[in-house]
Amino acid sequence: MTLDTTVKRRPFGLPFYFGWTIVAAGFMSMFVSNGMAFWALQVFVGPMQADTGWPRAEIMGALTMRWLVGAFGGLLVGKYFDRKHGPWIITLVGVLLDGGSMIALYWVKDPWVFILLFGVLGGVGSIGTGRLLSAVLIPKWFVAKRGLAMSIAVSGSGVSALIMSPIANAINDTAGWREGWVWMGALTIALLIPFLPFVRRAPEDMGLLPDDGAAPKPAVAGRVQVSAASERSYTLSEAMRSPTLWLLTLAMSIGLFSMSTNASSMVPFYRSLGFSAEVAAWGLAVYGVFSFLSRFVWGAIADRLSVQHAVVIQAICTSLGVGINLMAHTETMMFAAAAFQGLALGGFLVLQPLIWPAYFGRKHLGSITGMTQFLTTFAMASGPFFAGAMFDATGAYTWAYRVLIGTWLVCAALTLLVRPMNDKRAAPPTPQTAPAE
Repeated sequence: MTLDTTVKRRPFGLPFYFGWTIVAAGFMSMFVSNGMAFWALQVFVGPMQADTGWPRAEIMGALTMRWLVGAFGGLLVGKYFDRKHGPWIITLVGVLLDGGSMIALYWVKDPWVFILLFGVLGGVGSIGTGRLLSAVLIPKWFVAKRGLAMSIAVSGSGVSALIMSPIANAINDTAGWREGWVWMGALTIALLIPFLPFVRRAPEDMGLLPDDGAAPKPAVAGRVQVSAASERSYTLSEAMRSPTLWLLTLAMSIGLFSMSTNASSMVPFYRSLGFSAEVAAWGLAVYGVFSFLSRFVWGAIADRLSVQHAVVIQAICTSLGVGINLMAHTETMMFAAAAFQGLALGGFLVLQPLIWPAYFGRKHLGSITGMTQFLTTFAMASGPFFAGAMFDATGAYTWAYRVLIGTWLVCAALTLLVRPMNDKRAAPPTPQTAPAE
């Protein structure tokens, strides 16, 4: 399909490239999926345990279930993100299910019902409201500016850590955790519905080009892809026959396990060190500020060097940050540790979704990301359960954090071993060719 060069370059009269509305939708989806479920659960887990008597590992296990269900669903529907109207339909269904499941938590009485609503039903909804939306659509709309675009989108999770943790804590103090979940569900629907008209699969669907047709940047040593014209897109079957996919999947699995273990236990970890709930929540807010700022730094590093090298540097820095957290025994040290951890850990949220299109291209990204997310989410989903189980066994998070120092270093080493795809059987696609329906 050849693009019609007479097509209007600014749909809906927008004064900027339409792709930036995709970035805005991605930003809000990351804000909602992290703030309303991930960060809120950290604040509510203590009050929920005190009110119900449920084991902490059981409560956090619902988050594990949520991620596993979302991963399995992503495997089934990932290919529909590569179809013209697929992203819009998946997002609409996801918003309604995710928001509705959180509102229903107001009436929950038994732990299995909590797991069913938050873990299973919310997990199905998270397919359309979570990281898959940004991970698939943004690389389709941007190539030369991919690092910047992804940095902006994933910064939504950093902003949610800054804003939602204190808000959730205030709601819990005044109304309790049950009403808090009602607020989280209502906000999920109210914040995401307005962005639905802007959820579009690819620029070619609107007669546009990636990056608004901007000229590609000069090649940089170590980069795998540098422009839409030179980008080679691999099918899922081609990628699965390469050791590149499997080594990357292993490296990202270890990184996601480390990230989820660390991030899901920050507030409870600070509480276990003797800090008050308010101080621990503000520690998470400090993390959120620096995590937000770090996204742009790591996106720039990925654009200037390579995604591979950026992941290696980020993983080593995060390992150091975990060690600093273990030494945080005063408020000043705790806030400093949270700031450094935000700078380091926040980068993985930018780099992990960037590494797949860097190696495999953008045309079949929905299928590839859906499959790799299914595999890596098993590791990510085990993180909160691992942290909760270590707390139940030892009464602290110390050993869980000691393990993370090593796993981040393993992630760096494996990523360094990954080599680019080397298949010259097909010519690279041109930007005048639309993605397959």
